[in-house]
Amino acid sequence: MKFINNKVWLSAICLSLFATSCKKALEVQPYSSFTSANFFENENQAYMATLGVYQSLGQQATYGWYINLVYDNDTDISQIDGNVDANQWRAIPHYAATKESAFLDQTWIALYQGIGRANVVIAQIPQMETYSNGTAAQKAVLNRLMGEAKFLRAYYYFDLVRLFGDVPLKLTPSQAGEKFGVPSTDRYVIYDQIIKDMKEAAEVLPATLPTDERINKWGAKAVLARVALYAGGYSLRNKGGVGVMERPANYKTYYTLAKQQIDDVIGSNLYSLNTDYTKVFKNQCQHILEPRESLFEVAFFNQASSSVGGNAVGQFNAPTTANGVYRSANSRVLVLKPFFDSFDLKDLRRDFSVAAYQINATGLKVPYLASRGEENWRVGKWSREYQTGALQEQQSTNINTVLMRYADVLLMRAEVENELNEGPNALAYDAINEVRRRGYGVNMPGSCIAIELTSAGSGYSAVPTFTITGGGGTGAIGGANLISSTGALGPMTVVATGYPNTINAGYGYTSAPTVTVTNPWPDNTANWAAARAYTVGTYVKQGNNYYRVATAGTSTNTPPTHTSGNSAAASTGAVFTYASTAVVKANLLPKPTNADADLVTGLNKQTFFDAVVKERALELSFEGLRRGDLVRWNILGAKIAYTKSIIRTNYTYVSATNFRANQHELYPIPLSETDVNKSIGQNPGY
Repeated sequence: MKFINNKVWLSAICLSLFATSCKKALEVQPYSSFTSANFFENENQAYMATLGVYQSLGQQATYGWYINLVYDNDTDISQIDGNVDANQWRAIPHYAATKESAFLDQTWIALYQGIGRANVVIAQIPQMETYSNGTAAQKAVLNRLMGEAKFLRAYYYFDLVRLFGDVPLKLTPSQAGEKFGVPSTDRYVIYDQIIKDMKEAAEVLPATLPTDERINKWGAKAVLARVALYAGGYSLRNKGGVGVMERPANYKTYYTLAKQQIDDVIGSNLYSLNTDYTKVFKNQCQHILEPRESLFEVAFFNQASSSVGGNAVGQFNAPTTANGVYRSANSRVLVLKPFFDSFDLKDLRRDFSVAAYQINATGLKVPYLASRGEENWRVGKWSREYQTGALQEQQSTNINTVLMRYADVLLMRAEVENELNEGPNALAYDAINEVRRRGYGVNMPGSCIAIELTSAGSGYSAVPTFTITGGGGTGAIGGANLISSTGALGPMTVVATGYPNTINAGYGYTSAPTVTVTNPWPDNTANWAAARAYTVGTYVKQGNNYYRVATAGTSTNTPPTHTSGNSAAASTGAVFTYASTAVVKANLLPKPTNADADLVTGLNKQTFFDAVVKERALELSFEGLRRGDLVRWNILGAKIAYTKSIIRTNYTYVSATNFRANQHELYPIPLSETDVNKSIGQNPGY
C-alpha cells in the first residue's frame, strides 16, 4: 500500500512552511529560507507537516534519481553509458563533477529543505497543548511524529555528510530577519547529532511491523547501524587544501554502536528473508510492500505519465526495452562484465540481476551476442517485464526506492563481528551464509536449467530464437554463436555463463522444459527452379530439403539433393548450403545445497572482510550503496584500478581514466552555496 500521494505531499508541504505561501513553497529556495511563526493546532496538522518532511526523500534530486542512480555509479560493478558530455547524469558519475553542477545544487537544496521542515516539526510539536496534557493516545501520536522528524533530519544530514563532508549544521527553524551564513561543522560533530536524533527517534517509534512506508523503531536502528559504519569508516578530510582519507582513531566505538543496533533488529524476530531473491524485486515492481524484508523505503506515486512524483528506478536502470508488449526503457546504467564474472555459477542472483539481453517490441529477450556486446549489459532487477504497465508508469515509475533491506542488516552483522573480534565468529558466518543461501535458492522450489545444443543445424543466416516452455520455472534464455562458413550453431563466445548455450539459467524449474529453435528458412520458402539467378542468402526448397544460397549464381538443370555441406558450383550453378534445424534440450541442474552456498570456513580477518566486500556487491548490486561502501572502506580507487586491469583492453571504462584519489571520494560544495555563504569552504580538488 502507498501511504502517500501527490495531493497529500502538496498539503504537507504547505502546512510545514507556515510563513510561505503554497506556491512559493514549491519554488527553488536556499536551504536556509524556512521559517516558523505559527503553532500546530491539532494532531492532523502535525501529521501533515511530518509527511512534508518525508517528501524530500521522494524528489528526483534525492532518491527518485540522483542519489541512488547517478551518484552511486562508475564503480566496480556498474557505470553510466557514454563518455563525459553536457549531461550531468553522465558527467557526475564519470568523475567530472564541477561545483557548478545543477544536479548537486538541487540535491543540496532538497536535503536542506527536508532538514528545514524537520526543524519546524521538532520545534512546534512540543508547544502543542496535547503534547504535554493530551490523552495517552494523543501523546503517542505526537511522540511518533517527533521521532519521525528527528530520524529524517538525521538521515538528511547523513546524506549530506557522506556526499559533501563537512556541511552547515542547523537544528532550529529559521526566523524572519535571521542572518544566514552558517559555517560548516566538522562531520563528527554532525555524526554525534545524527546518532542522538536516531537514538531518540527509535525510542518513540512503533516497534511493530509497518503497513506503509513510515519508519519504525527497527528501521531507525538498522539505518543507525549503517550510519555508525560510515562514521567508523574512512572519509576524505581537507588538510590545508589537500585531501587525505582518514578514519577516526576510535572507529571501533562506532562499530560497537552498530553491533548494538544490529543485535536489536535481529533480536526483534520480526524480520526474515524472502526465500525467493527474485520475488523481492518483483514485489517492488508490483508496488507490494514486504515489511519483513524491507525496513525503510521511499514512497513514490506518479499520478500522470510524467516524471513528476515518479521514480527513475525501472526505467533508467532496467533492460533496454522497446515499446510494445512492455513500456519502453532507455536504460543508462551498464553492468560491468567483471562483476558478472565474479558470481559463482550456482548463484541465482547473477542471471536475475544482470540483463545480458534487450527486450524487443514483441516482449522477446534478445541476447547481446555481437562482438563487444557485453558492453551493453544492463540491470535486470527492475525490468519492465515485472512492472504493472500502467499508464502512470509510462515514463517514470511508482516503484519505491528501498533504502534498507534485512539482507543488508545481516551483512552488516558479518562485517561488524569480523571487525570487533579480529576475525569471523559464528555470528559472522551465520549472517553471511543466510544471505548466500537465499542467493543460491537453497530454500526456494525448483532449480535452474542448462540448455544444450545436441545438433548444430546448418544453413542459418542469424542466431535463431530459442523458445522454452514448461518445466514450471521461468527466466531461462538460450543462445548460440553462428558459424558463418556453414550456418551452424556453436557455443557462445561473448556471453560466458559456464553453460555454452545458456544466456540465463532461470529458476524454479521442477522438470526439464521443452526447448525449440526456429527453422533457418522462412515459412514461405519457394521451390527450387532451374535457370534462375539466385542471390546470397536466398532459401529454396527441393523435395523435403531446404537450402540456403552461399554463392550467387544461375542454377543449372541439376537441383541440389545433398544432405550436408555445400553443393558444387560446377553441378548446380549457384552454391547451395544444406539447411537443417538445430536441436536443443534443457537439462535440470542439481539444486544448490547449503554446502554449495556457504562461505569457506577458516578465513582470517582480511579474507573474511574481502568476502563481505564481494557479498555486498552480489546481494545489494545497483541499490545505491556500492560507491559509499567502497569509500568508507577506502578502496574505491583500488577497485576501479583492479577492474581496469582485468577488463578487455578496448572495453569502454571511463572511470579508470577520470578517477582521482583524495578528491573524488567527495563531491564539490555547490557554487550557489559558497557564493552566498562565504563561511564555508570547498572540498579538495574543486
